[in-house]
Amino acid sequence: MSVDFKEFFGPGNDITPTRVEPNLQLILENFMAGIRQRQIGFLPRSSGGRLWWYGFAPTPRQRRETLAILDSWIGPTFSDLPRHRGALNPADPFDAALAKAPVKPLRFEVLPRPTAGSKAGGHARGQVRDALLVLSRLLNGRPPSEFDAPRTTVEVLDDLGHAIAARDRAVALACLRELEATADLDQSNLAFLRLRLFAGLEDWKAVLGDRDLDHVLAMRRPLSVTQVIQQAVYARWFARHDAAGEEDELLAAVAELPAAFRPLFSGTPTTSRAQAVVEFLIAVDANADEGTLSRLLDEAGTIEPGLPAHLRNVLHLHREQTLQPTALPEPPVPLEQSGVPSESPLERATGMMARGELQAAIDLVLTLEPGLHAAYLLLTCARDLQSPQQAALALEYISTHHLRGLIDGAGARLRDDLSWLEQFTQDGPHLDWRTWLDALDGDQGGAALATGPEVTDTWTSLSSGALTVWLQDASDEVLGKLGEIGGQFMAAHRDIFTEDGAAELSERVLAGLALSGKNSAGVRVQTQALLDYLLSANPASAVFASALEWIELIVSANISAVTTTWAIDILQTATATSAAATSPAAAAFFYKITNTVRPFKTALDPTDLEAIKLVAGELGLRAPEDLLAESVQDADPGAPYRHLQGSKVVLYSLTESATTRAAQVLRILVPKIDVETSAEHDGSSKLAAQAANADVFVVVTASAKHAATDFITAKRGTRPVVLVNSRGSSAILRELAEG
Repeated sequence: MSVDFKEFFGPGNDITPTRVEPNLQLILENFMAGIRQRQIGFLPRSSGGRLWWYGFAPTPRQRRETLAILDSWIGPTFSDLPRHRGALNPADPFDAALAKAPVKPLRFEVLPRPTAGSKAGGHARGQVRDALLVLSRLLNGRPPSEFDAPRTTVEVLDDLGHAIAARDRAVALACLRELEATADLDQSNLAFLRLRLFAGLEDWKAVLGDRDLDHVLAMRRPLSVTQVIQQAVYARWFARHDAAGEEDELLAAVAELPAAFRPLFSGTPTTSRAQAVVEFLIAVDANADEGTLSRLLDEAGTIEPGLPAHLRNVLHLHREQTLQPTALPEPPVPLEQSGVPSESPLERATGMMARGELQAAIDLVLTLEPGLHAAYLLLTCARDLQSPQQAALALEYISTHHLRGLIDGAGARLRDDLSWLEQFTQDGPHLDWRTWLDALDGDQGGAALATGPEVTDTWTSLSSGALTVWLQDASDEVLGKLGEIGGQFMAAHRDIFTEDGAAELSERVLAGLALSGKNSAGVRVQTQALLDYLLSANPASAVFASALEWIELIVSANISAVTTTWAIDILQTATATSAAATSPAAAAFFYKITNTVRPFKTALDPTDLEAIKLVAGELGLRAPEDLLAESVQDADPGAPYRHLQGSKVVLYSLTESATTRAAQVLRILVPKIDVETSAEHDGSSKLAAQAANADVFVVVTASAKHAATDFITAKRGTRPVVLVNSRGSSAILRELAEG
């Protein structure tokens, strides 16, 4: 909120702050200081013997709230508020300049106007001034609500998990900023967390552009972080050629790979195509031994049937390209006669570790005489490999040969590695998502429940069948615990909830969120996402009705003056489906949501009110007149979108409820706009035509495949693509507002 005070107290205003009485001068200074700090403040204007006050608020929501409060504090007794509702006068040049502000100030005249021989006008002016001073102090001195209160690191991490699961970039980045500001995490752990976040959003460009990437590449890092970087390298340099079977181009791409990414060879078993391709190409380029290449090819066969043959072709091409004609070889000289000292087994193991052959290095060291060097190799390889079996073998070797004393007397790094190894192999159940779920229903799993993302990233996700059985059998109490601390769990299992026919799973998790009674940004974005998934799966009427009942509870726990637009988004999403047209539950849901937002009706913006009217009309219901009456007299809900008039706009999302509602609102607000919605898969001729011909193309990245976004961007050429990083129709309209 930027106000030019010199201009405000210039032409058209007879008041000069430095020439008024000291008491009023102090009041004006306090008001101006508050406005500069993005607080609510009031400034007076006098002209021709009349007095107006202008109220400045930093956001449209606070402007609407202030107008409603002024009705009670000033009202018809001392102002023209009932008649003009705080509107600026477009015919007044003074007001015309203020009307250009992003948030227009409120204006009202102090009544009655002073007349000769009457003291009423002077009394009114004093009363209004004192009332505004007290009002501003109360508004700006309010304590933060529970929605803004400081939170623990665990709470923020849980919200971060929900945001990643819902692919909501705005909330995820807000959580990250909160952790950077308040959490007791060092720079390295924050960098690891940031890279995991970008991976969850499938933003591989952000991974490769991270400010701390060089530092991360040069240090020991968790295996999950290495795999994130491998995926980003694959997306940037290899994915296009790999998908097209362009084996020559793959070799050319690995030759162009920057040197900083060559150490990405992890030596751990590969579990994805991206990891297998990256590790194999790096090994081929480094002329790795046959044992390494054979292991990688064997692992590739467990990932995709045709992948080993594809990689063998790359290897053959590399060997053909690097083969140089030579003279006939001379008979080999025995090693002992060559003058070159033979390599010891420990040196061979060290070389294996340097090449990333961690498991082979461990296997060799276990056969050798014990010593500090052997302990160093075992600890380093076991920690990087993060295999429970290999870690147990390394610890047994160290214990059997009594190497702990040597390690304790060595450097801090070896002691730290030994401490990690002992914790990693400690007695008790091996931690994974199954033991985590079991811990929700008992007292034995406190350690599992408190586990952070640096550990859970290494856990294998449950199968769809196992998760379905667990959710169906879970009690209300256990579901409530899942709703309370399930953010990381949802991030790890997001793909299961997006499968066809998974509506019942989404309904069960919505039940958990409702039973937890939790209010947070993560719960809100997760609710929106789960509702999208549920509706996309064509739920049975009973599942749909049950989901709406749970969502009502979630909205009740999460409603406030700053979440009303989210609540209306939920209403729009739930009713933008054929299920709503035939379900009595939809009408009940409409009235319950509008009743829930009623105490915060001044926070509803004009597009929220248009949405309420739209939904009411579709359901054949009467829109609540008291809510619609909150529309400010001079507000034009279509003004922010007027630049789209006459344009062809395409809204793209794989979940169509939000784009359908946004398109309907735009058609109401903007005459002569041509709006289409699209949920085409990438590569379709229709999507190509839409991307090529639209004046404005919007992609809801939270509900779009990464490949589709790339396809659309390529078809757009130099014309921009509007990326919406949150769910809901309001997010789309926000990005389109004012161009």
